[in-house]
Amino acid sequence: MTATLLHILIAVHTLIGAISTGCLFYLGWAAWRRHTPKTDKLLVFALAWPLLNLTLMALNGMTCPLQNAAQALSGAHGWVRDIYGVPQAWLRLIPWTYPIGYGLGAIAVTLRATRPHPSQAGHAPHSARQDP
Repeated sequence: MTATLLHILIAVHTLIGAISTGCLFYLGWAAWRRHTPKTDKLLVFALAWPLLNLTLMALNGMTCPLQNAAQALSGAHGWVRDIYGVPQAWLRLIPWTYPIGYGLGAIAVTLRATRPHPSQAGHAPHSARQDP
């Protein structure tokens, strides 16, 4: 029973990881397309989901709460594999790359959404300009 629960936890954690990664990629895409949270509800989710994850990790001493659950289910006192499909060496990078990727994505969305597009920056088209 415990092994089954551990596999369910790993599957859920893998799904959460996939959604989180998708959010980071969506932040980059939304920044490139100049989307704003006012007009793009998926962007609101992509901003809120990683923030929720990072808040939960911060409240848990920068350790994923699902890692604690995996340790409890397995009876191990050290690190336990709690996600599928990701090499173990990469898992050590996630605590560093995830907040950095989220921060850069949120900054890019903010900067791109608040600055006007060059075509809307008040410049008259070449055909409408008058030479002195």
